[in-house]
Amino acid sequence: MAHQPRRTLRRAPKADETLTRPRKRPATQGTDEQRPPISLDGLTSLAGYLIRQAQLWVFEDFNGTLAPLDIRPAQYSILVVVRDNPGLSQMALSEVLGISRSGIIPPLDELQSRGLLERLPTSDRRTHALHLTAAGTALLALADSLVQQHERRLMDKVGSRGHQQLLQVLEVFGRNR
Repeated sequence: MAHQPRRTLRRAPKADETLTRPRKRPATQGTDEQRPPISLDGLTSLAGYLIRQAQLWVFEDFNGTLAPLDIRPAQYSILVVVRDNPGLSQMALSEVLGISRSGIIPPLDELQSRGLLERLPTSDRRTHALHLTAAGTALLALADSLVQQHERRLMDKVGSRGHQQLLQVLEVFGRNR
């Protein structure tokens, strides 16, 4: 096996650290104190706008949480689905995750090059069965622990009842289209 470059692990954010994306502000004349408050009333009654704001918070927190493992959300999803469905084909994986066939190849290549996933030939010879390696299983166990921390921060933000309601509402969108 070829020597794999060692990846640098980054520290996960602490619960009290804010994970806000710096917003680009348009050039203005004068200071913030001189500028009138900006109204978002026309947007805050729109579900799409609020979902996007929630998505920004969730992705920022999720990415920061998994940064020490150098795993992105799509890669985490791939690892979870392959763990739960050993032997799954690339095509079936791309369909269930809603990623194009060509779009699934780069993250699979990266996970395979990191020694986290393997593609084993099948009797079909046109397809490969996907399996986690021992290293992939171990890394996913660490990632699962970090993801639970992320879920707790989300629950802290919206409350336990709000979290359950959020899951019920969003489940409609999580079903295969």
